[in-house]
Amino acid sequence: MSLLMIWFVFIPGEKITLRLCSREEETGELLSKVLNGNKLASEALAKVVHQDVSFTDPTLDSIEINISQDILGIWVDPIDSTYQYIKGSADVKPNCGIFPCGLQCVTILIGVYDLQTGVPLIGVINQPFVSQDLNTLRWKGQSFWGLSYMGTNIHSLQLSNPKRNSTETPSQRTENTNSEVECSHCFSAVISTSEKENIKAALSCVCGDRVFRAAGAGYKSLCVVQGLVDIYIFSEDTTFKWDTCAAHAILRSMGGGMVDLKECLGRNPEMGLDLPQLVYHVENRDATGVDRWCNKGGLIAYRSRKQLETFLSLLIENLVPAEINT
Repeated sequence: MSLLMIWFVFIPGEKITLRLCSREEETGELLSKVLNGNKLASEALAKVVHQDVSFTDPTLDSIEINISQDILGIWVDPIDSTYQYIKGSADVKPNCGIFPCGLQCVTILIGVYDLQTGVPLIGVINQPFVSQDLNTLRWKGQSFWGLSYMGTNIHSLQLSNPKRNSTETPSQRTENTNSEVECSHCFSAVISTSEKENIKAALSCVCGDRVFRAAGAGYKSLCVVQGLVDIYIFSEDTTFKWDTCAAHAILRSMGGGMVDLKECLGRNPEMGLDLPQLVYHVENRDATGVDRWCNKGGLIAYRSRKQLETFLSLLIENLVPAEINT
C-alpha cells in the first residue's frame, strides 16, 4: 500500500498551504520550502512517505469483522506532548518504569468512534521514542491497538503474556495473594504535574507513595494500558477528545474504560447507574473554539470496573465534602 500524504506547510509570512502530493518529486519540492532548501533532507523524507507499507498482525488476521465506514468518526493527535518532543530530552530515567518527562512521553494517537453514540471503537497509540541505540542514535518505538465492537474485544497486548490476567497491574497481583490485606495503599496512579492539591492529598491516602507524575495525556493513558499503573486521574478540563479517544478504545477492549471524574464524584453508587463514560461525538454546550471538545469534567482511565469502583469509594472517603463538587 502506498502512502498518500497530506502536508500542512507553515511558511513564514504566508498562509497555511494544504496540498495533496501523489508523486514523490512533488512532495520533495514542497518539503524543500519548509526545510530551507535542504534538498538532501527533502528527498530522503519524500522517499520515506511514498514507500510501500505493509501492515500485518496475527491477532487481527485471525478474525473477520465488518464495520461500516459511514458510522465512523476519527480523532487524531499527530504529536501528543509537543513540549517534550521539542525539548528532545533523551536521558531521563524512569521511576518504576514510568518516565516523568522526555521523548518517551511523546505519543501519536488515533481514535475511532461511533458517530451516533460517541462510543470509542478502535484505538492506536504509537510511542516512537522507546529506546535509543547509543551507537547509531536511532530510536526504536512500539505501537498498541485495541478494538471493541459488537461483542468483539481484541487488543495487541493479548499475546504478550497469555498467562497474565490482562486487567491486573503489578500492584493488584501483589495484593491478590492475600485477600485479607487492607485495600488502602493497594492502588497506583499516574497524574499530571499540574494536578490540584486536594486530589494529590487524597491520592496520597489511597495510593501512598505509588503516585507517579508524567507528561502527556496520551502517555499517562498508555501507562494504564500497559499495566504500569492502575489509574490515570486528571481533574482539570485541559485534555481533549483527541487526547483520550485512542486509549479509551484500547481500554474498552481490555475490560476497562475512561470516565468523567466530576460525574463520578457526584454519583450515588447505590442507585446502580452506569459509569459516566467519556463520549466523542457531542460538543460542550456554551463553549467556543477548542474548548468545545475538552473533557470538561476531568477523567479517570482504568482497566477494571470493579477496581474503579473500589478506587472511587476510597478517593471520595479522602476528599472533604466541599471539594467533591468543585
